Amino acid sequence: MSRKVDSVKDINDSKEIWRLAVRIMDVWSVVNNKGIKHLEMIVMDSLGDQIQVLIRHDHLLKWKEVIKENMTCIINNGSVYNNDFQWKVCDHSKKIVFLGGTTMKAIELQNIPPKGYFFKDFGEILQGKCKTDRLEDIIGAVSEINHIQSNTPGKKVVVSVVLKDLK
Repeated sequence: MSRKVDSVKDINDSKEIWRLAVRIMDVWSVVNNKGIKHLEMIVMDSLGDQIQVLIRHDHLLKWKEVIKENMTCIINNGSVYNNDFQWKVCDHSKKIVFLGGTTMKAIELQNIPPKGYFFKDFGEILQGKCKTDRLEDIIGAVSEINHIQSNTPGKKVVVSVVLKDLK
């Protein structure tokens, strides 16, 4: 008999033994300023709660070909830390870091909605009803490019734009 599945909202740093039934909403690679690559992803459970996950460079080979965006799976175990990413993609205060003992099994879970977008209204942004360290989904069009910071080694291009609400 298998263990009970934990809810994403209940994840805290009091233990490392977790069992999550989730959908992988998004996966992306990050290269730090030393050229070291790792994976990050956002996972969501059947209640719609999300948490950010980090897969360190030393575990990259194990997971790179296994993890697919929009797949559903059972994830067991992982270290839980404060979500100290500079830019957060969900509201959970914690993040999960895959360890050597972390396991993941692809399984068809119909109760977790497919990938979706959670659009932030421009009005809420203009009224300051958003977190300044949170990346938000918006619908808009670039109406003006203010500034482009040129690409320097180890740095990303930074572009400052004015967006127009398309609502």
